[in-house]
Amino acid sequence: MDIVHTLGLILLGFALLLVLGVIFFTIVKYIQRKYYPTWKFPDYVSVGYVEYLYRKFIKKDLPDA
Repeated sequence: MDIVHTLGLILLGFALLLVLGVIFFTIVKYIQRKYYPTWKFPDYVSVGYVEYLYRKFIKKDLPDA
């Protein structure tokens, strides 16, 4: 019975975590729609910009192989 209770608690905790996550992101989406309707979050980062950042910040810190 101990294993059944432990598994039940784990599943209950996971379900509560998912429910709280949905509630949290619903509230965030509501705030975004009500107070920041024209705000756009970038869905992607261009490859060229990532290469530029890599060369600027990371490559100069790495020793030459």
